[in-house]
Amino acid sequence: MKLTFNSEVEENFSIKVFDRNNRQIKSHSPYISDDGKVISIQLPTLMDGIYKIEYYIISSNDGHPIQGNYQIQVGTNNEPLENLKDANSLISQNSSNTILIEFIIYILKAFYYFGFILLIGWLIWWQTIQSYSGELKRKYILWGILFQMIHLVGLISVILIQVDIFTSNGLFFTPNFPFDTNFGYFWLISLITSLVGFLSLFRNRWVDIAWITILVFCKSLNGHARSIDLTYIVATLNSFHLLAAAVWAAGLTFIVIFWHKQKLYVKDFLPTFSKYALISFILLGLTGMSITFMYSPNLALFVSDWGRLLIIKIVIVTIVILMALKMRNKITYNHNTIGKWIKIDFTVMIIIIIIVSILTYLSPIP
Repeated sequence: MKLTFNSEVEENFSIKVFDRNNRQIKSHSPYISDDGKVISIQLPTLMDGIYKIEYYIISSNDGHPIQGNYQIQVGTNNEPLENLKDANSLISQNSSNTILIEFIIYILKAFYYFGFILLIGWLIWWQTIQSYSGELKRKYILWGILFQMIHLVGLISVILIQVDIFTSNGLFFTPNFPFDTNFGYFWLISLITSLVGFLSLFRNRWVDIAWITILVFCKSLNGHARSIDLTYIVATLNSFHLLAAAVWAAGLTFIVIFWHKQKLYVKDFLPTFSKYALISFILLGLTGMSITFMYSPNLALFVSDWGRLLIIKIVIVTIVILMALKMRNKITYNHNTIGKWIKIDFTVMIIIIIIVSILTYLSPIP
């Protein structure tokens, strides 16, 4: 039996065959082709009937899992209807387990992205905050350390859940796995960089810039960008996309956190935030459209789950832009009523981060 994929996959894979009674059929001699796109296994002679094929493989490009199942019928005799129902019931049961696992992954991804985006933006805005009072700066750094912890815990959780999914799906496990994979190196670099950050951040401007550059570029290379030919171009665009999102999200978070106890400084911060938030949204729009076009020049990806979720994100971001225009007017003429608009904007920002975390898990290729 052979399974063919449209991109290179890792040698760690799982293919299982079950009969209608959910008994696994033993397979032998798993083999992957030289180009890494065809997986072959040898099966014993199968009796007539319906069989279920489950596969779980890992993309060599970006480490994203590709899983699924389907039915085949062996022989020309029609299978009794009740047997077909049994097979469909088994698939439905496994699908429920998959949904639960994916829900856990989405939560962990959102937690990781929340820490990642806020930490990057927090470091960027630190250059502005340094001109404020000593008390505010101390509290700002404490929040920065909290975001570092959230990022580190999220990163470790994402790595561990991925390893757990690998092993639970019967993939081959070695002491170096998953760091002996293409995408694993970027995980390792990100992990080391995150740990080093606890000793080096908020001390020197150039160290902060170097730290941000390493972490952002590793994240950009360890994603969908590796699944297409223009990897480094897409990774560069994605890096600017992440930086723009970080500026907006972290600036908004700063306003929410310090609005009540440091209102004078926050009011002083608002015009600067408004200016750079607008630039960030322009950059987000330009890079987002460019990346989407590079993934699929004919826009066929919009028929996939990834594309539909992207449309939802675009609609929400459009709402945020309209809100931003309203907030700019409030910043100029009336600071007193801007608080509720900030809270709404902050809530929408959390929703967008959750959507982005799901987009990074789903494949953009339909």
